[in-house]
Amino acid sequence: MSTLVFGGLTTVDLVHFASELPNPGEKANADVSLMDVGGPAANAAITAALLGSETTLHTVLGSGSLAGFGRSGLEAHGVASFDHAPGLELPVASVWVDGSGERTILSTDNKRAEVVANAVDLGDASAVLLDGHYPQLQRALGAAAVASGIPLVLDCGRWRPVFTDLLGMASAVIMTDSFRPPQMADLDTTGAVKAIRAEYRLGLVAASRGGRPVLVADAAGQAEVAVPEVDVVDTLGAGDVLHGAYMHYRYGIGDDARTALVRAIATASRSCRVRGLRRLANPE
Repeated sequence: MSTLVFGGLTTVDLVHFASELPNPGEKANADVSLMDVGGPAANAAITAALLGSETTLHTVLGSGSLAGFGRSGLEAHGVASFDHAPGLELPVASVWVDGSGERTILSTDNKRAEVVANAVDLGDASAVLLDGHYPQLQRALGAAAVASGIPLVLDCGRWRPVFTDLLGMASAVIMTDSFRPPQMADLDTTGAVKAIRAEYRLGLVAASRGGRPVLVADAAGQAEVAVPEVDVVDTLGAGDVLHGAYMHYRYGIGDDARTALVRAIATASRSCRVRGLRRLANPE
């Protein structure tokens, strides 16, 4: 079986679930709290592994107890990892999830760190997903994918300057409805999806919009893909699940792009029914 490669951010997530969040200066008790590995690339890699793909993550884990926690957490979920900056600290994210399932996040992400990629060997990778974190690492992984003819998928949450380079390398983009290249700042989401696909000659561009239909433009044209209705408990990382599931269905088992997207959307919706990202029950 070929490997799916992911590159970008890993964090330690401290997550508190509470029916109501405290106001500034107040204290409150959480209903449930948990600590787990998080971050866009890490969550996507874990999702693909849970669905049955072999996955490798290029990231920053650093040193110390948090690094050990992050490394062992990835291993427990079946994700092999390469640490490209052992001297840095593993970022921490504090997350509050309210009674509606909406999340609020405060985190560090080493955004000012200079991470020089170690030797990048993609091996037998069938596809690479990048999340825009650690620009030098992203460029190195993207260039390696292009040089080897390996499809490159981008997780575009918010605009980062590194996407100027990465978009020209990519095969597909899965973005939020707020993502815009600077030259497209005035476009609505429908226009941005169409323009991004045309300008960068991408096979697929999809924009997630929470519970609203996902907008997609691909070789079959433009469409809206319905998001299944579920009883929402936790939306934390649903987009990361979407990306990891898409990688699994598209490049892990070989679905066509539109089918893989539909199945990934269903998987991401199911992940919102439970607390935490790891209980991807009934993946079909």
